[in-house]
Amino acid sequence: MDKIVLLDGHSILNRAFFGMPELTNSKGFHTNAIYGFMNIMMRILEEERPGYLAVAFDDRTPTFRHTIYQDYKATRKPMAAELREQVPVMMELLEAMNVCVLVKPGLEADDILGTIAVSAEAKGMAVSIISGDKDLLQIASSLVKIRIPKTKGGRAVIEDYYADDVEKAYQVTPKQFIDVKALMGDPSDNIPGVPKIGIKTATELVVRFGSLKGIYENLDDITKAAVKESLSENKELAFLSQELATIATSAEVEFDYQKAKHGSLFTDSALPILKKLEFSHYLDKYNTTAAVAKTEVAEQLTFDFG
Repeated sequence: MDKIVLLDGHSILNRAFFGMPELTNSKGFHTNAIYGFMNIMMRILEEERPGYLAVAFDDRTPTFRHTIYQDYKATRKPMAAELREQVPVMMELLEAMNVCVLVKPGLEADDILGTIAVSAEAKGMAVSIISGDKDLLQIASSLVKIRIPKTKGGRAVIEDYYADDVEKAYQVTPKQFIDVKALMGDPSDNIPGVPKIGIKTATELVVRFGSLKGIYENLDDITKAAVKESLSENKELAFLSQELATIATSAEVEFDYQKAKHGSLFTDSALPILKKLEFSHYLDKYNTTAAVAKTEVAEQLTFDFG
């Protein structure tokens, strides 16, 4: 069975940035997020051995969610400067490694990943999505696996979720996971949710009535007066939150499977970038004698470390 690995670019970079000690090259350019990203990606590729590989990044422009709710993600803190400077270099390194990099104005990386995952699943492919964002659990199925890197007991681990695993861990199906979030909201994305409803009550309601729609069709069966009243008064907010929380799976995303074919990452184009980053571990992947002749390419790079 063909397999594709999809990485959530900003999510993995963010996790690497905060999970790694501060690292810089000799010119003071921060490299910890890139190095951590590389470590995670290489581990995943070693474990998965996919035929196809792609990385999606968020675009800075407003998304379709901002159109329906202008305060979407309004409370999120700006990205740290030390991380922000690493993003374009990470993207350039991936492209130099012949990794398919995807960005689409108006969409978040989740929407790109969700659309490709569903498309690949329809082709009978196995899909692995790597992200620190639990929202992607709504995409899990028998063929789509969500892999979430975490740190436990000082060790880096990766939790894997197919659809059955989501239900075991959260008592709801992947699709119901959306409605739980719609009810409880999400402060990190500034999704409002329904006041007075937390994760426990949200889960109980979705398990009992099956969906957000089912809950509102059976409001009279809810005995907790405060919960019933809040649901009744905030129906529009609940369905708005559901729309905000739902990952697009049929977005207009141009994706060429040929360009996403996974091959050797350690290309001549990647070598000068790795040299500037001073990643000796990854430079060892090259034949040093043959590589020296390629260093002139460094002068053509579009970024500088000062």
